[in-house]
Amino acid sequence: MLRSIVHLDADAFFASVEQAADARLRGKPIAVGGESRGIIASASYEARKFGIYTPMPTSRARKLCPKLIVLSGDYDRYEEFSHWMFSYAYDFTPDVERTSIDEGYFDVTANHKKSPVEIAEVIRKAISQRLKISVSEGVGSNKLISQIASKLNKPAAFLHVAPGKEIPFLHPLANKWLPGIGPKTSERLNSAGLAQIGHIAQTPVDMLELMLGSQARLIRQFAHGIDERPVVVSSEPQKSFSKQETFAEDVTDEDYIEAVLRAMADKLFSDVRQERRTVRTITVKLRYNDRDEGQCSESLREPTDLESDVYGLLRKLMTKAWTRRVSLRMASLKLSNIYDGRFRSELALEGNARNLQSRERLANTVDELRRNKGWNVILRGHDLRLREAPCDPVKEAPAPTRLHFKVQVRPPTTPTSFVPLRARSYYTFLDSTLSPSQLVATAKQHGLSSVALATVRYPVLEVEAKVEPFENGRGFSLRVMRAGKPRVKFTAESNSQ
Repeated sequence: MLRSIVHLDADAFFASVEQAADARLRGKPIAVGGESRGIIASASYEARKFGIYTPMPTSRARKLCPKLIVLSGDYDRYEEFSHWMFSYAYDFTPDVERTSIDEGYFDVTANHKKSPVEIAEVIRKAISQRLKISVSEGVGSNKLISQIASKLNKPAAFLHVAPGKEIPFLHPLANKWLPGIGPKTSERLNSAGLAQIGHIAQTPVDMLELMLGSQARLIRQFAHGIDERPVVVSSEPQKSFSKQETFAEDVTDEDYIEAVLRAMADKLFSDVRQERRTVRTITVKLRYNDRDEGQCSESLREPTDLESDVYGLLRKLMTKAWTRRVSLRMASLKLSNIYDGRFRSELALEGNARNLQSRERLANTVDELRRNKGWNVILRGHDLRLREAPCDPVKEAPAPTRLHFKVQVRPPTTPTSFVPLRARSYYTFLDSTLSPSQLVATAKQHGLSSVALATVRYPVLEVEAKVEPFENGRGFSLRVMRAGKPRVKFTAESNSQ
C-alpha cells in the first residue's frame, strides 16, 4: 500500500520560540546560548545572515554581529512549544513520531477526508498563526523522501514529492542528503566520482562496500528512493529515572556515599543516552537509621545526558540533604524534568563545543564497551572506592585519654591581695567603662598575676578568683576571695602527664 508521510521540521526552533514569546525580538538577530558555556545553541535567520551558525563560539558570533542578542535557554518553554506543535498533527492522525524536540513524522495514509498536502498545509498554517513560529514540511511516500523535501529549502519550506517522482527528485541531489553520509564519507564519495545520489544508485553494491562498508546496501536502497522504515508511534515518555541502594549496615562515610551516588549516575545516564533523552533536575534522597528521610534537588541551567556534568553537584546535594548527623541506611538518586531528543553539542553545559563533543564521544564509547564486554570492563575512581568497605569514624577513632583528678578543699593559709573592679560587660552594654585589654592593663598596673570576672546579683560584691598552676604542671589551685576575705581554696591534681 502506498503511504503518505509528512515530515515536520521547525526552523531555528529555540530562537523562533524566543521571538514568538517576546515581540520585541522579532526581526532582530538573536541567538540562544551563553557566555559561560561559550557557544551558540540556536541562531535566528536574521543572525544567520551574518554567518552565525550552531555551534559557533559566542565570542566569534559577537564579532560577526556586534548587535547580536544572546539569550539563555528556557527549555521548559521549548518543550511546551514542541507539545503544542505536534498536537496539531494528532488532530489528523494518531501515527505521530517525534524524533527530537523540534522535528518528527506523521503518517496520514489512513486519513481519507483530506489529501496529504491539504493536511500538511493546515498544520503549517495553524502553527504559524497560533504559535508564531515557522516550520518546514515535506510530503512523500516514505520517511526518506519527506525528510529531504522538508530540509532542502529551509526556512518555511513546503515540498510535495508525488508518488512515482522519487527518482527524478533524488538523483540530482548531492550525496550528503542521504542518511548515514557525513562530511568525511561525502568527501570520499566525491573523490570517487559519486557526487550525486544518482551516481550511488548506479554503482554496484560490492564497489560501494569498499567505501561504505556494511552500510553500502542500505544506502544504495535509499539512493533508489526505497525506505521501508515505519512511523514509530511515540509511547508515553518516562517521567523520571531513579535508582536507590540500601546499605547492609548503617553508613556514616561521606566519601563512600558520594561514590555510591556517582555509580548510580553512571548507570542512570547510560539509560538516558540509550533512550536519546536529556535531564535537567537532580534529586538526592537519604534515609536515616530511624527511617526518617531528607532530600535535596537542583535543576541545571540546561538539559544534559552526561553524568560528568553532575558529578560535582552530587556532593553538594548529599550535604544539604544530610541535615541530621546520624548514620544512613539508604541513598537514592533521581533524574527528572526529562526532555525528548539529545541536545548534544548544540547545548554544551561548559567549555567549548569541541570539549563537549569529545566528552560525548567518550561517553558513547564507554556505553558501547560496557554493553559488549560487561559493565566492569571500565571502572572509574568511585567504582574502585566501592570495592572497599565504608569507614566508621566512631569505631576507628583512638580511645580517649582518661584523666583522674583528686580534689582537696582546705582553707587558705595566707590572704591574697586583690583589686575590686566594677565593670559591666564590654560586649553587652553601651556604657561599659573597661574593655578586656584595659582590664589586663589594670591588673598589670597593680602587680596582679591573674584576673577573674564573676557574674553577681545585686548588691554588687567584689569577687576575685585566682588560678595558680603547680610547678610540675600536673595540677592547679583555685582561690576564691570575696570582700577581701578568703572563702575557699580548691586544688586539682592529675595522675598522668
